[in-house]
Amino acid sequence: MSASEFTKCMIAQGVKRLLRTTDFEDLSVGEIAKHCGISRNTFYYHFKDKYDVITWIFYTEITPIMGDSDRIDNWGEGLLALCRYMQENKDFYIKVLQVQGQNSFSECLMDFYANLVRNLLLNAKADQVLDPRQIRITSNFYAFGLTGVVSNWAKSGMKAQPEPVIRMLQDLLSGEIFDKILALEHEAKKDEQS
Repeated sequence: MSASEFTKCMIAQGVKRLLRTTDFEDLSVGEIAKHCGISRNTFYYHFKDKYDVITWIFYTEITPIMGDSDRIDNWGEGLLALCRYMQENKDFYIKVLQVQGQNSFSECLMDFYANLVRNLLLNAKADQVLDPRQIRITSNFYAFGLTGVVSNWAKSGMKAQPEPVIRMLQDLLSGEIFDKILALEHEAKKDEQS
């Protein structure tokens, strides 16, 4: 690990420790620097601001945990790994998911899932049926939904086990839930006609 990576890790761990007792919005760069035993200049040499630390944590800790969840048949495994990791570190993730806006954890998660869904669609040859705008809208739709479900779960304290919700999301995203609803509707219409 390079000296720069070591310093970034130290700052990230410092932010995590500080968030045990302080809300993210109340946290200042000065407090982070003091807690880590570094100067503000050292902080700014490695990060633009405290939001940049959150982005760095996402891309260095979360992305590898979710692994190669870029296929239709395994994206749920990546989401489950994310939820389990968040549960293990819930004090931190409950707080950072409350932060909204540019460079927030929610935005990183949104971007990750928008890219993931876009890649899933392209791997499934959806570009033969959908134009680029439709792929972008579809990707954003699912990314908003997945991020919203994860955020709501976190805001409720991560008490519920994530597996049942992830199974339902897999059914929803595969179209299975809509297929069941349409089948029931079809049966109801047949019964009315009888």
